[in-house]
Amino acid sequence: MSFISENMKFQLKKAALLCILFSAVFFGSFYLMNFFDPNPALKTKAIKPVQNINVADNIELQKRAGNDNINLAAFDDWAKVNNLSGDNIYDADPDKDGLPNYLEYIHGTDPNNADSDGDGFFDGTEITNGYDPDSKGDAMTVVSVKIDKLGVDAPMVWSKTDIEANMLKDLESGLSHFMKTAAPGQNGNMIVSGHSSNYAWAKGGYNHILEKLNDLQTGDLVTFQTVQKNGRIIDYQYKITSKFVTTANDQKIFENTPNPTLTLTTCWPLGTNLKRLIIKAELVK
Repeated sequence: MSFISENMKFQLKKAALLCILFSAVFFGSFYLMNFFDPNPALKTKAIKPVQNINVADNIELQKRAGNDNINLAAFDDWAKVNNLSGDNIYDADPDKDGLPNYLEYIHGTDPNNADSDGDGFFDGTEITNGYDPDSKGDAMTVVSVKIDKLGVDAPMVWSKTDIEANMLKDLESGLSHFMKTAAPGQNGNMIVSGHSSNYAWAKGGYNHILEKLNDLQTGDLVTFQTVQKNGRIIDYQYKITSKFVTTANDQKIFENTPNPTLTLTTCWPLGTNLKRLIIKAELVK
């Protein structure tokens, strides 16, 4: 004797079909959103430099700075104006602010004044922590991240929190720099994250900016371009050394390094936040 009527069987089959149909529509919509993004990633506007250093004259100076936009003749003129001389002219630090002369030249700061912008903080301390040495107060250096191979050109947001909800809010405006990690070009591990998958309900224009991150290979380059108030534009290039997938709390993501390194991270696989795809890179010098 059956306890389930024919009508009940029909209703159960109907409910099952509706459940399957709903799932198909939901997941189909998700993947369509990733192909047809209603909020495509915005491009950062080019900033016209007040002063740009373009002539590469001195290999040794370039290697010290990790930057090939160094003009030896211009450095010599700058040194004379600032009354700098001596056999150790590149590495000397007459104002004791933590920046040797060659970095004072690159950043456009005063080599004879430890606090060029007069805000109470040494120039070296400001640069190491991502602050603009030529802008008073807590103004951060403007940074954009460029990955030519992936067509990525996005602003970097200096996150001031380690609360997950607030960090997710930062990701609406670009790639997020983890607080208390290294600044571009500085010693230590710089950790930067971005979204890999788009959702219909997600806000912001960078919802899947790193969806192609897995296409990067060892030797590819990631460029961080910093722009200061004084017009100095400095490019820091990082060359990829490794790539792996791991858990979100893997200490290999967060471990500090003595030299300038980059950790670029995004959720993986696409459409999930189960694990993290990690790109490790070292500053090109």
